[in-house]
Amino acid sequence: MRINASTFPLRKSALTCAFVGLTFFFLINVSRAQDEHDFGSWFSVNTQGSLSPDLNSESRFRWWFDGHLRYLTDSGGFHQSIFRPGIGYKLNDQTSLWIGYGWINELPTNKQPIFDENRVWQQLIRTKTLGRFDYMSRTRFEQRFRNNSDNTGLRLRQFCKLSLPLDCENRWSWVVWDEMFFDLNETDWGQIGSFSQNRVFTGIGCNLNGLNKPRLEVGYLNQFIRRPGDDDPINHVLSANWFWTF
Repeated sequence: MRINASTFPLRKSALTCAFVGLTFFFLINVSRAQDEHDFGSWFSVNTQGSLSPDLNSESRFRWWFDGHLRYLTDSGGFHQSIFRPGIGYKLNDQTSLWIGYGWINELPTNKQPIFDENRVWQQLIRTKTLGRFDYMSRTRFEQRFRNNSDNTGLRLRQFCKLSLPLDCENRWSWVVWDEMFFDLNETDWGQIGSFSQNRVFTGIGCNLNGLNKPRLEVGYLNQFIRRPGDDDPINHVLSANWFWTF
């Protein structure tokens, strides 16, 4: 494979992101044995499609929806649900801009009362083929509102994902991704105004037969949450994610 000037910077950033995320994961699990460890399972459905009124044509305007159910042992089962619709615009085949809303219902693991959170979010998505790798980056900015506070939390999230088709079967691929969370201000409900969370995932993806390009990705997710002055929770999660493109 030939590396040229136009692809090398993006390839370098993608591989660096994967390396940093995996390194972060191993360092956490080796050096943080004294912190709070919990186990659970997360499930998600992720869909998007064209807003064109003609089903046989493609529009640059897109719709988006992802829904999540999350379970953790320390919360007694149910931990969190997320419903997140949005609309977007494709600048080109590799770049898209999005804006949307999120509703989050959560039962904290520290047995505090269940609460609702509303979010407004904006994001930039970039995709690229790097040799045999499929690469995606997502930069998301969130404005967070909780029903038990008047404070607005501002948060930046950076997500990078690599998929590598397996030689044995092109339907199957190895998937690794990392997402870092940065709180941009402090709030009375827990935002700390600095790096606050990291999630790293590794698993297997499979392109399934059927309409709307169904895809399933299943694997292990490690979630590290930073809590200054307290134990840092580390969640070990079985993650299953369903994708549809309309």
